[in-house]
Amino acid sequence: MENSNKYIIIGVISTFLFIPILFGVYVQYIFVREFDPFLILFFLFGLLILLTIGKLIEIFIFNNDSIELMRKHDVMNALINRNNRIVIWLFFPLTMIMEELIFRYYLIGFLSDSLNLDVISVIFISSLIFSLYHIHTWFSFKNLTFLLINLVYPFLMGLYIGYIFLNLGIIPCILIHYILSFYLYYNIYRRYFRT
Repeated sequence: MENSNKYIIIGVISTFLFIPILFGVYVQYIFVREFDPFLILFFLFGLLILLTIGKLIEIFIFNNDSIELMRKHDVMNALINRNNRIVIWLFFPLTMIMEELIFRYYLIGFLSDSLNLDVISVIFISSLIFSLYHIHTWFSFKNLTFLLINLVYPFLMGLYIGYIFLNLGIIPCILIHYILSFYLYYNIYRRYFRT
């Protein structure tokens, strides 16, 4: 399997990220902290907006060059070639878990509990760092369109998921992250590659 070292690293990091949780680190962020009707509306409305933005990105921002480069992406490659389904069913979700634990669970936990920053600052800083983390796409694809998509969309997703995290805990964040990311990849696959 291509990129097997990358997948091993993702698996190892994800495993190690769970260890502090077993010792009670930021356990208050595992489960729902607050639940009200506004939160349900925010959850649904935010999800709808981000799904719409993902659809608009798929339709209007991708061009022929960026679509061809998209073939190199692990998830897209697995969808197109119908091989390496382990990427889609194991490593892609594991990546979402790893990112949520790093950028929501530990980063927001640290910013909120250790640095005592206000909620708006915590969500903004974690979203900005989450966005900047995606700069690695430039080194993989060397495409400005990819870079812009992978800076702006994760920032918006981080704002939304950060708020959800502070109220509903880490588990809904992992699910939302997976749904939004897979939705974008699958729609690109369906629009440009499915025969």
